[in-house]
Amino acid sequence: MTLIKSVLLGSAATLVVVAGAQAADLPTKKGAPAAEYVKVCKVGGIAGFIIPGSDTCLKISGGVFAMASAGNLDLGHNPTAAGWALANTKYRDDVGLYGRADLGLEAVSNTAYGPLVSVIDIHWDQGYGMNQAGPNWSYINNAYIQWAGLTAGIHTSFYDYIGGGETWFNIISPEHTGTGVPLFAYTATFGGGFSATISAEENTNATTGRPTIANGPEQFNAFALDTYLGARAPDLVGSLDLTQSWGTAHLAGVAHNYRIEDAGGNDIDGWGYGVLGGIGFNLPMLGAGDVFKVQAAYSHAAVGYSGFTTSGWGGGNGPGANNGLNMNGNGYIYSLQDAVSPGLGVWSLPTTWEVAAVLELNVTPQFAIDPEISYGQISWSNRGAASFALLEGNADSWLGGVAFHWKPVTNLSFNLDVVYQSSHFDASRVAGTGAVGTAGYAATTADGFNGRLLVERDF
Repeated sequence: MTLIKSVLLGSAATLVVVAGAQAADLPTKKGAPAAEYVKVCKVGGIAGFIIPGSDTCLKISGGVFAMASAGNLDLGHNPTAAGWALANTKYRDDVGLYGRADLGLEAVSNTAYGPLVSVIDIHWDQGYGMNQAGPNWSYINNAYIQWAGLTAGIHTSFYDYIGGGETWFNIISPEHTGTGVPLFAYTATFGGGFSATISAEENTNATTGRPTIANGPEQFNAFALDTYLGARAPDLVGSLDLTQSWGTAHLAGVAHNYRIEDAGGNDIDGWGYGVLGGIGFNLPMLGAGDVFKVQAAYSHAAVGYSGFTTSGWGGGNGPGANNGLNMNGNGYIYSLQDAVSPGLGVWSLPTTWEVAAVLELNVTPQFAIDPEISYGQISWSNRGAASFALLEGNADSWLGGVAFHWKPVTNLSFNLDVVYQSSHFDASRVAGTGAVGTAGYAATTADGFNGRLLVERDF
């Protein structure tokens, strides 16, 4: 036994020495950790990847599109102190080329109160001719946070329903959806598909289409020189929505504070308002995804919530602008604002109403047709008073069009739009009589076509 023990102990000692010698030859630096691979995620309906070192799911998207547009320019009227002057349309572009790059980011993470979502959508536009952007333009289309019913940032207005429609040129419909507006909103969701929202939104005046800051005098054609004063309150929007298997319904109202100073230094500070109602019906009997929507809207002293103030491809807001009554020079430039004064401290306020309908028909999974039509009127108070003899006449307009969409492969679409608009303008009133006459602007009717070809690739 003694001999056996001695042999075993000796063998063990030898193994320990040999193992130690071999270990001494090995590198002492720790090996590199295993690589972290991107993890796919889907949180709150957003599919993307987990940002390393966080629990946030990020989706990256974007798109590129190229557009060519054209329109006829039969009549161009520019208001002057003596009435309407026929403008030479040879100075107006009747064609244009345009491109856009779009980058979208969506980030979401789960919390005890539901998903925490943030969205960023940035556009870079460049174009020339009758397109609005040229020569280059970059802007934030959307940038907002949503959590537990809160929406804060630049987001689609909760007032709109149909918005500008499917064609590039907006139909006569309240539209604050193509580009979001700054807002703070809270949405309460109830059972049965009901929800209600209260929203404090950007104070939008009609002339600029942007915030009502003190931005200098803004001339109401040749009639008056009025100045929008600084905003003292946001636009207050409330909406009710219903979503069912048969479709959707939307009812919204807005209170809008306007503050304007006329050329005589007289101020007006009041509240205008607007109401909008719409309903949409799913039409599965025609085809998957087919929808018909119709809406009606009314505004008083809040023209930014009418369908006349969102420009399409006619050059934007300001002189020479397209303002829902004029298509790239057809007709005349009908300036719009919440109240107008000749400088005597007396005011005329606008009232508008509009109806619009859109239909989406998916003929095949690759081909869709979207016809749309709209009509609207605008009228002014106090037009019979002597002070407003040269105020522009009341006006009405209707616009119809159709958009064709072809998607030959995934994420690539070809779109063709054709729209027609006809606008009628009443004559100015005779001073002191209230009768229609030619003291300022004569009555006229103008119409025109516009068309667009768009190629879009999304990712």
